[in-house]
Amino acid sequence: MDKTFISIKGVAEKLGVSEKTIYRMVGDNQIPFAVKIGGQWRFRADEVVDWIDSQKAGVAPRGKTDYRISLVDALENGAVLYRIHGSNRDEIIDELLAAQPYSASFDAKAIKISLLARESVASSSMDGIAWMWPDPALPVYPEKSMVILAFLEHPVDFKALDKRKTELLFLLLPANNTEQAILERKLWRLSMSASFLAGIREQPTRKRLLEFIGAQEAQLFHQGFSA
Repeated sequence: MDKTFISIKGVAEKLGVSEKTIYRMVGDNQIPFAVKIGGQWRFRADEVVDWIDSQKAGVAPRGKTDYRISLVDALENGAVLYRIHGSNRDEIIDELLAAQPYSASFDAKAIKISLLARESVASSSMDGIAWMWPDPALPVYPEKSMVILAFLEHPVDFKALDKRKTELLFLLLPANNTEQAILERKLWRLSMSASFLAGIREQPTRKRLLEFIGAQEAQLFHQGFSA
């Protein structure tokens, strides 16, 4: 047996669920590092073992990737900001980064350079909402993955392809590539939900906002290992 990969059966045995459940979880994008080899699903052994441990424990091992990270978790690590001022994209980014507490792992200058590098390729804003994160070619990783949700005082021109000015933005600052991929996927899926976008645009209080986003996540993303 190839020691580098684990089969569907192997993952099912480790989790104590049916193979059918594992197939469903793969289809729902709940299990990372799944690849098809010879038409069959395989999982990278080193990564999936850590992932299984984190699922069973309910928390991520210290210093390791949190495969269970939610958008609400990342927002609680980051911030929800209202009435952000700025006449252009650069000023808005400066305001957001300046609002974060000091941390040795939070390099505001490097983050801004990486954000603008990605924005220079194409604006992340569409339909009045910007979905921003660092350029993968210039990674900058804070200690914990965070998301900053900011409501702007006035609509600002982010050079969007649809020409609509930006009214609010999600800024994702991941702790590593894997958590970035997880949170990107969740933000992308939520951005397709009309009810999610309508609820966010109402600018509810922080408490109500986190409750709303948590409910939307629970609805759109399956959780748990029930067979």
